[in-house]
Amino acid sequence: RLYNSLYSPIAHQLRPIMLISLKHRFAFFCTPKCASNSVEAMLKPHSDIHLIGNPQLRHTNARQYSRFIQPYLDEVAPNETVERVAIVREPEAWLYSWYRFRARSALRKTNSQNSTAHVSFGEFIDAYLSESPPPFADVGSQLEFLLDEDGTLGVDHLFAYENVGSDLAGWFTERVGQSLSLPTMNVSPTKVHKSNLMEQVSALARGIRSRKGGVSPSPAVTGIDQAEISADQKERLAIRIAEEKKLHTAALNKSI
Repeated sequence: RLYNSLYSPIAHQLRPIMLISLKHRFAFFCTPKCASNSVEAMLKPHSDIHLIGNPQLRHTNARQYSRFIQPYLDEVAPNETVERVAIVREPEAWLYSWYRFRARSALRKTNSQNSTAHVSFGEFIDAYLSESPPPFADVGSQLEFLLDEDGTLGVDHLFAYENVGSDLAGWFTERVGQSLSLPTMNVSPTKVHKSNLMEQVSALARGIRSRKGGVSPSPAVTGIDQAEISADQKERLAIRIAEEKKLHTAALNKSI
């Protein structure tokens, strides 16, 4: 009861969405597992269009935007240039975040095929790199999310996950015309608990920290348990995420 009353309402409210503002001329792309909840809380009051509900709507990618949303905006606001904004995360940390997220108790309870509670991070990486990833490892890629149909970057401004509190908030502060800052929401877990009870306790603690605005270490900062990844896995993964790594490095160096 305590878990349901304290954590579940928080989880229910934290559903990142795509946000568009004609007044302030921005479209924020909700890249999965990239601090989107905090950005949503910051930008929602300043946005005209909220794509909510189905994850495919909330996580509209660059190709879908160009194909469906851009023509609509061209029609209803022909004189406005809406600039596209997104976040990119270090790709290995991004994968770890997916792995950890899918180990949560909500998926364990239903024995969901998306749950990663039964595998190690190394096993998750093997599945991700396979020719036909099983549902729990079928998470796509940030590169796939951000590229337009012609293979070019489909956003105008790309910020590194590590710099969202400064660079991204600063860009939106200037665009909106008032001081904005990112609240700490949906505190990231850093460990997979094999025990369902421990997982629920951990989720409850994260929910309380999120309410209080507490900061929890992120894999992007603390690193990942490299012992779970073999040398062969590291080599194969490095090849797979090479272009995505370059994209993140460019955003980190503010060269995009």
